[in-house]
Amino acid sequence: MSEIQRIAITGSSGFYGRGLIERIRTRYPEATILGLDVIEPPVHPPDEFIQCDVTSPELGQYLETFAPDTVIHLAFVVNTMHDTNRMHAINVGGTRNLLTALAKIQPARLLVASSATAYGAWDDNPIPIFEDQPLRPRTEYRYAHDKVFVEELLVEFREQSPDVAVSWTRPAIIYGEGVENYLTKFIVKTAIMVLPDGHNATFQAVHLDDVVESTLTILDANAMGPFNVAPPDWITLKDLAALKQQFSLKCPLFVCRMFTNFWWGLRLPLYYFPSGLWYFIRFPWVVTPHRLEKELGYKFKYSTLETVHQMLRDGGIKNIPELTSDSQN
Repeated sequence: MSEIQRIAITGSSGFYGRGLIERIRTRYPEATILGLDVIEPPVHPPDEFIQCDVTSPELGQYLETFAPDTVIHLAFVVNTMHDTNRMHAINVGGTRNLLTALAKIQPARLLVASSATAYGAWDDNPIPIFEDQPLRPRTEYRYAHDKVFVEELLVEFREQSPDVAVSWTRPAIIYGEGVENYLTKFIVKTAIMVLPDGHNATFQAVHLDDVVESTLTILDANAMGPFNVAPPDWITLKDLAALKQQFSLKCPLFVCRMFTNFWWGLRLPLYYFPSGLWYFIRFPWVVTPHRLEKELGYKFKYSTLETVHQMLRDGGIKNIPELTSDSQN
């Protein structure tokens, strides 16, 4: 298989893409990077940049001209849109558009960012979840459901293009310096920790540095299939409340959803997410990085607890106490 020399990255101006470009500069100093995004890169520009929507019919021509040996697909809408049809068109339709182009180009390797949310948040989920766990989408949460559609497209593409090393990552909640979205706002900004149905659910956070490094580890190995990307530890909602020194409040799940439907519908500040996210606050979806650790020998630099500490400090929370609860590991 060819060496990694010509890398095309969709969504190159986002925090994930910028982190990859910065790391690629040192890991593959001779490589040429093409960035494709709807906005100009604020920092860490690629060698070549094309302003392009991933749903554009011109995407294939741009890629064919560049002739990449490696494609990294990160162009997704993370912050949930009120226009869910448009969000679906970008996340799923954009991926389909990309795969149509790659079927002609046949790069040596393709890596796509999926999400641990694709497993679905369910009461009977094993803790932790391994990569061979069947995906059970929560249709109430557009982002997670779209990731399931994307993975189905990848499986189909892999069957039709056996010479391409097709892989995809399933990260937990990603955080690094400068990362801000509705998930980080929920973790940092909420004044009271709400426990839907009184349930003290588990959750994980993975540092951006580990996401970037594990992505390149997968590409280096020409590995294929899904890879969970999360450190092998997790904390609970009550642990998070203890770190923020705030109260926990039990609330029925249906009340949480009713309130958020009202809040989201009026486009009010603070709660920047649709009600379907509450299932991922109520039910477990923590994963184990089994394939990364056992097959590729990857070791995470940051734990969930360390990543959450940084998130809270960067969010202005000082004097964070030591966590003394019986968190699982």
